[in-house]
Amino acid sequence: MPRLSRTFFLLPAALLLGATPAIAERVGVMVLDASGSMWNRMDGDITRIEVARDVIDEYLQGRDPEVPLSVLAYGHNRRGDCGDIEVIAAMELQDADTLADRIRALNPQGMTPIADSLRLAAEQIPRTAEAADIILVTDGLETCEGDPCAEAARLAEKGLAIRAHVVGFGLTDSEIQQLSCVTEQTGGELFQTNSGAELARALSQVEQAAAEPVAEPEPEPMPAAELTAPDEAPAGSVIEVAWTGPDDDRDYVTIVEAGAPEGSHTDYTRTRHGSPLTITAPDALGNHEIRYVLQQSGRTLARQPVTLTPASASVTAPEEAVTGSVIEVDWQGPDNPRDYITIVEAGAPEGSHTDYTRTRHGSPLTITAPDALGNHEIRYVLQQSGRTLARQPISLIPATAQLMVNEPILPSGEFQVEWTGPDNPRDYITIVEAGAPEGSHTDYTRTSHGSPVTLDAPEEPGDYEVRYVIQQSGRTLASVPVSVGAGEISLAIEGTPEAGGVVTVNWQGPGRYEDFIQIVEVGSPADDDAIREARASQGSPVQLFAPSTAGDYEVRYKASDSGEVLERITFSVE
Repeated sequence: MPRLSRTFFLLPAALLLGATPAIAERVGVMVLDASGSMWNRMDGDITRIEVARDVIDEYLQGRDPEVPLSVLAYGHNRRGDCGDIEVIAAMELQDADTLADRIRALNPQGMTPIADSLRLAAEQIPRTAEAADIILVTDGLETCEGDPCAEAARLAEKGLAIRAHVVGFGLTDSEIQQLSCVTEQTGGELFQTNSGAELARALSQVEQAAAEPVAEPEPEPMPAAELTAPDEAPAGSVIEVAWTGPDDDRDYVTIVEAGAPEGSHTDYTRTRHGSPLTITAPDALGNHEIRYVLQQSGRTLARQPVTLTPASASVTAPEEAVTGSVIEVDWQGPDNPRDYITIVEAGAPEGSHTDYTRTRHGSPLTITAPDALGNHEIRYVLQQSGRTLARQPISLIPATAQLMVNEPILPSGEFQVEWTGPDNPRDYITIVEAGAPEGSHTDYTRTSHGSPVTLDAPEEPGDYEVRYVIQQSGRTLASVPVSVGAGEISLAIEGTPEAGGVVTVNWQGPGRYEDFIQIVEVGSPADDDAIREARASQGSPVQLFAPSTAGDYEVRYKASDSGEVLERITFSVE
């Protein structure tokens, strides 16, 4: 079976990739898993969808933009609907940034119709396509009574050069084996990933496999080529290579270990990008070769030896910081593509990370400390291998906060909270029922708005807590008990209004901006339109025109958020 075939990508709620060529050698269809399970949390208390969004963003920047792509997503519009499958991007050349923004807007919430998504994906492939791969990246099994194995068999029977690869994201050993039939039907590979780094590596391996050259008869005679590059370079660094050669369609320059088999490659750049071009060296030491490769046959036309030498780096940051705070880090290092600075627990495995920032943002840069105490490390990490190039110990110390609430608090009314605290990114102040679980919130305001902040009180009187919450972990850093009182709501009308005259209403109540003082017919439902109304924010008294017809009417105080009528009185129009 040829090495390349049509490309489907089934990815977690968050992958992807505009002008369709008349004939495409290779195309792709990405089907995104946007089911509700993508909100499940992974190690480090980060949801799968957040991890997938970051990985996909990086993946889109690195994939070959000359490969046309169509994008599907399922489960992002409606809960419990197995027909919730949508074409997010039509088959065409895609802009990575635009597509990544579109994917980040998906909101996982629904089912997992893998088989039907495969069927719809096949319909997106143009008849002119000569090659493709199927990439299924999913965090769950079929939940809509479809049969992905049978669908893969039908694809294989079409006579197309198809390989299907499965990348499981957070699946158990048993679950990943249940999807192995998809790869067995088409000769693809099976991946099991449980972190962002593993997911990124799996996608990179699949993309490289999809780009491997198709074996064709060698042209005779072989054309000549020549390479010019440094004799040595740091591991993982970007190397500039000047070249001459045939520049046939999709020829490329790559770097591999000395003596590697024909057709081998690590990072590569197409010769169509001109001379000189750049390639990224692997994170390895010793003797390597830079090669000019004919894509059509995989033959090496020219090679030049290069020795990869050790890379060094350093990081400088405070010796201690408050949990959840923003830390400024100075660094020196190779600044290879996608290298990053992160903070992890002391002794964490290689490749681990919590919050991180790419070194391309310059020095100094900032990272956010986790909401955890004790010994940690700030690390310079080579993205290519996950290896730590430099580290510095840092101790995370407790954060403190204080709250002061201006009382009394009326139901549905506004009240102010003065606070002091770390003001970490996206920390917030909220009011919840007394004893509510950690991470609960009703109305809230970010601490970034300063002190004091304004909150809306609940409708129901009772005992509550005002809390300072660390967004990163959902932990309550400080809380104070408050009582939402029943409050007095009253209405009174001055005199006996005449038809078409003015009704003057004196009132007392929460006075929220969206609350209303209304005139309605006696006994009309709360959701009926008012004959006359005014916002309570105008203050007391308010003046309304009386109905033009004599009779009995009601004045009501109506709450904005619930639509509930909190007080009413009747009056007559003469």
